[in-house]
Amino acid sequence: FTAQLQDKLVKDAASQKQTDSSPHTAAASSTQSVSLRDPTDAVEKEVAKELERILEKQQHDELRSKDRQTSTAELLAEIRDLSQQISAGPTTKSQTFGQAVSARDRVAACLRKSEGRPLDCWKEVSEFKRLVAALEREFVAAAH
Repeated sequence: FTAQLQDKLVKDAASQKQTDSSPHTAAASSTQSVSLRDPTDAVEKEVAKELERILEKQQHDELRSKDRQTSTAELLAEIRDLSQQISAGPTTKSQTFGQAVSARDRVAACLRKSEGRPLDCWKEVSEFKRLVAALEREFVAAAH
């Protein structure tokens, strides 16, 4: 229970003891028993509300942990499947791949040679772009 609820229960119990120890007439006694039930009912309602809130929170936490466990298991399974697909994929590189690698090396060499003048390497860059586009088309065609 929360500290606030506990304090309220202690205060209600103390006030109930005080009212029980004072002398009563028959009419006052019946009125007091009604008023005693009201605080007791209020305390019981507060306790019930607090218990309901605690139970709802526990259920919510349990559901979240189950969802997290399920999603983790699903993700691990998906990663395992993708790894198997990648390892089972083609191991040979296409001819275009080799050409693209050599074109990349030519661009790098040209940029080193033409330091401060990168526009001098426009032919090498355009050839590299053409080969990369061809590689992309090959990859997409192989995926379908």
